[in-house]
Parts: sequence; structure tokens; C-alpha cells
Amino acid sequence: MKRNAVAITVLSALLLLAPATSKGSSPVALLEPQSITDVEDHLFVDYDPTPNDQINMIVRWQDDASHSGNAISQAVSYDPSAFTGFTPSSPRNTWQRGEFDDAVKGSPVYQFQGTSGGILMNSWFTTYQNVVGGGANTTYEYKFSSPPAVWTTPNSKLWVQGDLKIPWFANWDNNSNGNWPVGQVSYFIYLKDTSTDQTFCYVINAFDNRPTIPDEAIMHDTFTYFASTYFGANDYVTPNPYSGSWTHSTWNQYVFYRVEIQPNDLVSALTDANTLYGAGLSTNPADYVLTSVGILQETFREDGDQISLGISFRDFGVYVDN
Repeated sequence: MKRNAVAITVLSALLLLAPATSKGSSPVALLEPQSITDVEDHLFVDYDPTPNDQINMIVRWQDDASHSGNAISQAVSYDPSAFTGFTPSSPRNTWQRGEFDDAVKGSPVYQFQGTSGGILMNSWFTTYQNVVGGGANTTYEYKFSSPPAVWTTPNSKLWVQGDLKIPWFANWDNNSNGNWPVGQVSYFIYLKDTSTDQTFCYVINAFDNRPTIPDEAIMHDTFTYFASTYFGANDYVTPNPYSGSWTHSTWNQYVFYRVEIQPNDLVSALTDANTLYGAGLSTNPADYVLTSVGILQETFREDGDQISLGISFRDFGVYVDN
């Protein structure tokens, strides 16, 4: 999902994650932070089928075509914490996967342990692919086999939250044409309109390396209508006082990020989708259920250019505050 939205703001505060009940009222948990004890059952590549009702990490379009295996086929022993900000307990190769194990050049690595994880994407180790409707990406996501209703009352608020840290970003305009590679980190939320069986998506951006003030917009990535927005925006989401804000700068401490979507926020997004695209979506929030949710790390580059982006996260959860 390539978006034009994102840029210059500083973090509003360095807010450490506490239990959901201490940052608001008494919410109902739709997804408590999931603890991972075996990475093999939770890591996938490209369009592998993924199980419902568990946290999965999916690595897309990041293989080296000249190398045997795939992006997660090897246990990785080196310590990538300078890039991801996360070090699992020893032995590290129990909790880390990649296609290479190169500490000197910082080969890509995908980390899981407990309720924490880390991702280092590095295109120097991947074969360029032209991705329709987006770029190479890694998602940390949860799919519901029985999608829950969210906006069951006029006062219902959806909270998607967790700690984020983005300590590393670098890009190279090897083509020397001014089209520098772009890296983004966002939350994503997939909703199903039960009255029409259509999908609507939110992409809420926390980081984009471009120093341009973002706009909120309704977009279509050739597959799905979605609201492109960011932390701190106020058209399609409600700024939450406990949450960090959008930024184009890296940071080295965990910051609590919570997106809040109230019924009027959803109605605004759906109304704009119908007006702009004739989407035919219901504008009744009670018609929507939550099908999947997660964290999206995505990069965009031209063939020949390179990009590297490292993040970590912990205690990701989903709640409804009524």
C-alpha cells in the first residue's frame, strides 16, 4: 500500500507502555499481547497460508534469487540490536531467522520472543522485484477466525496499541536521480462490512523518512479501499493523549503508540470512500467487524537503489473502550 502521506513532526512524548487499563478506562480486550515460544510456527514468507488466531510474521518479496533457501530459511546468530533495538535471550539463533547471518553488513533478520519482536529489512541482500500496489514488506499480524464486532455502542472506541522503537534507517540513491527510497512503519486494521461483504482498511503511519507534512486520504491499492492516516491526525482517527506522534526521525527508546477510532472517525472515512470512489460501503459502524490487525514495515525503491530499516515492538494488543 504505497501512500503519499507522511513527514515532519517530532514525537509528542516518550510514553512507556503500561497495562491498557491504566491508560484510559476499563477496555474490553479483543487481543491481548501474545507470547511466542517457538518462531518456526509463526514465521512465513510471501503468500504462504497463515493460521488464524495467532500472531504471525510474514516476510514478503525479500529473497535473494541467487541464493538457496528463502528470507527466513536460516537460523541467525549475530546480534542485530544496533539495527532493531531488540536482543532476544541466548542462544539468539533460537529466536532469529533470515537468509544470511552477516553481522558485518547487517543482513536481514526477523526476531520473535515472548511479546517482543524485531525486524531488519536490508535490500542489499534481496533481489529487486516490482511489487504491484506496494513494496517489499514485513507484517506482524493477527487474523481472527471469528471477527469481533467493535462499534457496538455509540461511544465505542477501538484501540490498537503497543510499544515501538525505530533505531535504524539508511537509504542510497544509487541511480542519482533524486528518487530516494522510502521506508514506512504503520499499524494496519482490516474491517469487513457485513452488510455488503466488502473490506475496508486503515493504515496509520508512525514513521516515514520523508520530511513532508502528511495528508489524510482515502486511497485504493488495486485491491482494497483504505484510509491513509497517521498518528496525530484528526479526520479519520482521534488523537489519543497517551500515544506517541508521527515522526520522520529514528528513536532509540520504546514509545507507546495507540490509534483510537471512534464511530464518527469511521463514518468520515467511509463517507469519503463512497464520495470519491463510489465504494458502496455501509456508513453504519455497527455493520463492521475486525478481521485482522498488525504492524506493517514497508519499503519502496527503484531497481538499483537500496534501503535498510530496523524496528522493534512489544506488547501489541487490541481493545474496545465502551
